[in-house]
Amino acid sequence: MNHKTIINVRGTVHYWVNGASDETILFTHGATMEHGMFKSQMHHFSKNYRVISWDVPFHGLSRPYKDFSLQHAADDLIQILDAESIPRAYLVGQSMGGYIIQIAALNHPERVRSLMSIDSSPIQLSYYSKMDRWLLSITPFLLKLYPYNYLVKTIATQIALDKSIQSYALEVLKTYSTSEIAFIMDAVYKGLLSYKKNYRLPSPILIVYGDKDKSGKVVEYCKRWAKLENRALKVISNASHNANQDNPKEFNRILEEFLKKI
Repeated sequence: MNHKTIINVRGTVHYWVNGASDETILFTHGATMEHGMFKSQMHHFSKNYRVISWDVPFHGLSRPYKDFSLQHAADDLIQILDAESIPRAYLVGQSMGGYIIQIAALNHPERVRSLMSIDSSPIQLSYYSKMDRWLLSITPFLLKLYPYNYLVKTIATQIALDKSIQSYALEVLKTYSTSEIAFIMDAVYKGLLSYKKNYRLPSPILIVYGDKDKSGKVVEYCKRWAKLENRALKVISNASHNANQDNPKEFNRILEEFLKKI
């Protein structure tokens, strides 16, 4: 894989490119993770596509970074497409990454061929009740109350079933302090508050989630999103929040089938 960077006033953002094709898939990871969570997809899809995975701003190697937000991350995603001279791409985003790719598609619909949301939810604020918003707003504060080792181990075991994936997640989580984890979660929540209109993105969207995902109300949001917007919905078996890692074989098959229909 080729390791590359883009630079702007906020910082340096790192990304990795593999494969050679006129068709590009760009993978965007979730909060507190990094580009490595798409290792299986980068290997599998590079045979027929150009594939890109990146460290979202304020994550992985893309630190230090000033003024992290979902909007700035979406802007940087488009900057990567510009740097690689990619007119349109298939965007895949997991959890927080799902928000980022939706914002990119909202701002630049002409750059997006399709979206695949993994264990994520819609950016439209109307999906979230007042209670949901309140719980999201206090989450960063609550995270700071937990002992550090307990916090990172709990997150790692919650987002994956596979022990090796839990170990990977724990290793990545330990590169962040409690304050940094809370800061990222706060930025995600504040980012969602910005999208108060009932947007309907023009891009084809496939919504997927792991059948064992217990992260908040993710599964409920996915089902409502698919029903209200008549979007395609697939459930990954034997998988939790990081469904693409827990069951890469099934995930890759579903993504392949989706892309062939575009």
